[in-house]
Amino acid sequence: MTASSKRPLSFRRQHPDVVDSANPEALFGDLPKLPQRVAPLWGHQTDQLRTYFDKHKETADVALELPTGSGKTLVGMLIAEWRRRHLRQRTVYACPTVQLAKQAAEKAENQGIRVSLLIGGVKEWDSRLLHSYEAGDSIAVTTYSTIFNSNPKISDAQTLVFDDAHAAENYVAGAWSITVDREESLFDGIVEVLRPSLEKHLIARLSGSHGGSKGDTDVHLVPPSAVLRHEAELETAFRGALTEGPRKYALSMVSGQLAACCLYISGRSILIRPMVPPTLDHGAFSGAVQRIYLSATLGGSAEIERSFGRAKIARIPVPDEWNRSGGGRRFFVFPELADRTGEPGLSVGELVNRIMA
Repeated sequence: MTASSKRPLSFRRQHPDVVDSANPEALFGDLPKLPQRVAPLWGHQTDQLRTYFDKHKETADVALELPTGSGKTLVGMLIAEWRRRHLRQRTVYACPTVQLAKQAAEKAENQGIRVSLLIGGVKEWDSRLLHSYEAGDSIAVTTYSTIFNSNPKISDAQTLVFDDAHAAENYVAGAWSITVDREESLFDGIVEVLRPSLEKHLIARLSGSHGGSKGDTDVHLVPPSAVLRHEAELETAFRGALTEGPRKYALSMVSGQLAACCLYISGRSILIRPMVPPTLDHGAFSGAVQRIYLSATLGGSAEIERSFGRAKIARIPVPDEWNRSGGGRRFFVFPELADRTGEPGLSVGELVNRIMA
């Protein structure tokens, strides 16, 4: 074969997902018609998608409220996929736990949405999946800890979608939190520093010589004024003990800001964490063009703003359509509350009626 007869290098083939849908709702119809896909969208899902597109597609922080069982994962995935395709953005869908991340990835794939499941240790990640996300060819599905970390493994996302945002507080603040176990000498050192500002009975319960202190599960919030009063001594104590390991990095992130932290003490451990996580200084979070929060309940007391350290988050409330379609509520049964002296062979229905009576 002569050089002139050789076949030219083939160009990269277009993926079928390059269809540029006009909006997230239209994207749903453009997805592959897989046997396991959900079809059609519910009315409350389309309401959320339309409100988002019409009013909030350029809002920096926006929260969507959809109760459990109402299909909020699909709503979030459609928005994430539309932003990936239409805006050509690197998009991350974060969940609180590994199990939830796996479930979200499975739901997305069932709809024909391309995802890269990036969970566990970064050394265990499939480099092909990571490259697919980095190239904008798929949505990265991961956990909160991947984003909120002293050394975030994904730090260049342009769109961040947080599922179950109502349960995010501990996962977000964890990057800036320090836990000291009862067995550590630092525990006694902190108690000694705070001794002048703590009540005598609490000092007795926390004393190393107190036999029941380790089993004491009561948690006490140290008065913020006491933390402020002893800030310099506390920081010295922390710096003297936390010289290595992940807590060293957490300390470096709150160093000089201990007065803005809450300090909790129990017989088992001491926890120090920011009142509001300093996410503004965390590029992996604040560097995104848009942050989307999916929640089963948003409430009205700025809890989601406090959890994520944002001054203002726009809200898209539960659509009226959901109230008409129902569903999503959980029913708890406590068999131990039932009258066990009743007739033998009591049916489940009769048991439930007796509990509810």
